[in-house]
Amino acid sequence: MAKLKISDAEIALMKGLIAHEKLNDQQVLAIFSHLSRNINSREMGWIRNGGTPRYKAIKAASAEEVRDFLEQYSKLEEVAERIGIYEVSDEELSAYQALDYGRSAVAIFNNNTLLARSQIFVVLMVVAWTYLAHARLRKEDVEPVYKDDQGNPIMIDGKPKHWELAYCMNRPELALSEGEINNLRFITLLRNEIEHRSTEDINSEVQSKLQANALNFVRFARTSFGRRFDLSRDFSFAIQLQALKAKQTSILKASKGLSKSVAAVNAVVEKEMSSSQFNDPEYAFRVYVVPKVVNNEKKADQAVTFSPVGSSVEMAIKQVEKPKYRMKEVVKLLQDDGVANATPQACIAAWQKNDLKNPGKGFAIELGGQWFWYPEGVDAIKAALLS
Repeated sequence: MAKLKISDAEIALMKGLIAHEKLNDQQVLAIFSHLSRNINSREMGWIRNGGTPRYKAIKAASAEEVRDFLEQYSKLEEVAERIGIYEVSDEELSAYQALDYGRSAVAIFNNNTLLARSQIFVVLMVVAWTYLAHARLRKEDVEPVYKDDQGNPIMIDGKPKHWELAYCMNRPELALSEGEINNLRFITLLRNEIEHRSTEDINSEVQSKLQANALNFVRFARTSFGRRFDLSRDFSFAIQLQALKAKQTSILKASKGLSKSVAAVNAVVEKEMSSSQFNDPEYAFRVYVVPKVVNNEKKADQAVTFSPVGSSVEMAIKQVEKPKYRMKEVVKLLQDDGVANATPQACIAAWQKNDLKNPGKGFAIELGGQWFWYPEGVDAIKAALLS
């Protein structure tokens, strides 16, 4: 048998796993050993302690390199589980099924030839979230079934009636954030609209909520069951074959108006939301698209450029993304500022009289069928009340 050779890159990763992940020798050996490659535990001890000049000279891999390596290794773990090399718990099996529905939902939504891709995404993701929620609850020793007053399962067609997603999402065992719950509430209500009636083209109206839902799903799956349940490694950015023309899109959208199904759901979910709840990225994930001219030929083919925190790009975006307030919040702001006559009726009369919602003035914006006021709009209403 040929002498076992451990590469410099492997040694660096072994050291990195010990330094950054706090793995013990047995755990590291389990990663790098298999049937035809048996690394002796004594060798592992030398690598850990620098027992040879070669081992001592090799630096540990960085935390980022270790993280990337574990992301790749998790794929092997998933394959081993799926082909039955070792047993998978019922909870993990349910979680894997949830991922399959999630993958299908994202793949379909990325197919721009499908007019009903948003509707299909919503239906599949409700199933995916339900499977995942049930798996997490069972992991927490909670059986997600309805019971009668005597504690016996309520039966339907001879089977226990399981909790719907709308009930699961409020369970404390799931530890979902306010933004995640608001997003799931929107998705489940929209699913009901889709299930009971035909909807119009809603693809451009719900993108931010669907994007947030997918990101929340990935985060929840990974937090609940570990790296190998991270769906994000399967998808990146969809190819955009149509030029992004924000002005033309906005004009077409304004002329068509909001579809009835989305407007109905917005009215239920967003009516009582505060500005912070409405702008929560876990409720609706919105991004800025900034055209970029690249002078560096090595980066000329990059479709996406990430600017570091604190960069001029981030500062410019923050400058553009101004705070937005609902009318009831405007009234409170003005009252707190000492404007005695700032009643809801007076504020409404003030903006109507001075045409302050005129888009050309830039004082307010309509989002999801509701109006939000920028700080300049608040000042304009204040000036009108004091004049």
